Amino acid sequence: MSDIADLVLEAVAALRAAGVAVAPIGNELDRWQVRDLTFSDAGLWRLALRRGLVGNGESR
Repeated sequence: MSDIADLVLEAVAALRAAGVAVAPIGNELDRWQVRDLTFSDAGLWRLALRRGLVGNGESR
């Protein structure tokens, strides 16, 4: 698995652990649904970062 995929899965796990419902959407599963909003992989990771749920990823 790539470093990017690892970061995204880390963000998904962190958001779900914080009680946020996160679901993959789209044919390529490259978008994520959070409530009524849709996020790209990068957007989802930034959401988790802003909430303080993941690190900045520089150590990878």
